[in-house]
Amino acid sequence: MRKKIAASMLLSLMSLLQLNTVNAQLFNQEMDNYTTTYANEYFVAVNGLRVRSTPEDSGKVMGLLSLNERVRVLSPELINGKYVEIEIMGTVNNILPSTRYYVVQEFLSSKTVDYKEFTGKYFVVVNVATETLRLYERVCADNSCPNRMIMETEVVVGEDKNHPIAEKGKGRSILGSYRVTGWAKFYEDKERHYPAWYKDGYPMPPTIGENDWKDWFKKESMPIGEDGKPHGDMRGAFGWYAAFVAPNAYGQWAHGTVGWGQDKDEYIKKTKKFLINVVSNPRSSGCTRNNNEAIAFLRQIVETGAPMIKIYAREALMDPSLSKYSGVSKSWKYIMTKNAGQRAEREEVLKALKLTDSEVDAFWNAKRSGGSLVIDPKSTLNQILEVGTYSLDTLPTPIEFQERKKVLGKWRDTKRTGNVYGLKKEEMSPGVFYVDSGFLNGYRHPTEKLEVSGFMDEETPPWMDVRLLRR
Repeated sequence: MRKKIAASMLLSLMSLLQLNTVNAQLFNQEMDNYTTTYANEYFVAVNGLRVRSTPEDSGKVMGLLSLNERVRVLSPELINGKYVEIEIMGTVNNILPSTRYYVVQEFLSSKTVDYKEFTGKYFVVVNVATETLRLYERVCADNSCPNRMIMETEVVVGEDKNHPIAEKGKGRSILGSYRVTGWAKFYEDKERHYPAWYKDGYPMPPTIGENDWKDWFKKESMPIGEDGKPHGDMRGAFGWYAAFVAPNAYGQWAHGTVGWGQDKDEYIKKTKKFLINVVSNPRSSGCTRNNNEAIAFLRQIVETGAPMIKIYAREALMDPSLSKYSGVSKSWKYIMTKNAGQRAEREEVLKALKLTDSEVDAFWNAKRSGGSLVIDPKSTLNQILEVGTYSLDTLPTPIEFQERKKVLGKWRDTKRTGNVYGLKKEEMSPGVFYVDSGFLNGYRHPTEKLEVSGFMDEETPPWMDVRLLRR
């Protein structure tokens, strides 16, 4: 016997069908224009595009596709309003076998994407030598005035070892001119050697305010595998956010780390302590590791296409008086949530969760004081992981280059000498990086000792050359 459908439900279904039909028609139209020469082939428009075995957000992730890898769309019809079935034409990544593969259609492009032409407002410079990341605002696009440094933060770069041929990108950080091609929140590698900092179904991260470095390695912090046993080497190694960069970055991205926001840069500095460097090499595998507050702020400001330039340079000030930075200070309020697609700007989160300042503050104060909390299970307060304030370091501070000495046959000096990989003076470029303006003067990459990738026809963007500054 047929069941009757309520008029309101019928209208909702009709609206949904119409929306999907419009989406499908738009995609069909694009496909019609495209198939005349490319036979349904598309390019991946982001780094780290998830490939699923079923066309739904809960579908098992079979692997990731990299920027500009090719796929063939088997049918233009959108499934569940967003997914299309694909055939993978080629990839450098490991994809698990599946009878079918699906991706979100909006992350496919009819042409390759390189983001080389920069028309945005902000860019990032990582000076690998000093293990410092700086964010700049390009105040005058025509180079008629210096750039302005927004913040600087100490980071961890790749460990000092040669790149194995079979593991390109594992070792020292590779220099070059790159672009940010996408962001991921609570990223984890598909083998789950480094389980996500937070994920539904996983144990909660080590307790805020009570955690220790060792807690992020304990079995109790790891997710349970299909065999019923905990799996993972280090919980939350990619931190709160990860920025994918291209081209030719060999997986050397910028991301957060273990710990909470209130831990500030404790786990960045801990990596460089002498004793831990005697028993192991705790630096990254080539990525730029930030504290979680810093990477959350960068996620808020740095959009897809922004340059991320990695250099190995001596540092100096273009204006030793720092007149434009006198009295400058800035703080940023954030709310870190469980929502995988959400940024952390406090005002944005309050609006999205439909909460007030007083509600959030009362909740967080009670939680931090260890008080008893009674919250409606449906309340959006349950989405909140941490509430905090990040105090930006807004004063450009150059770090002096020094030659280094080996201890036990390795670079064990953990001070920021401005020379993390121990290059000799004659191996360094005579040029300098002006940390207060974001300009380079006579700089060249020290290619005899360090590797370079990114855009191979662009050592650094031409607009970073101080000689082009129109005073």
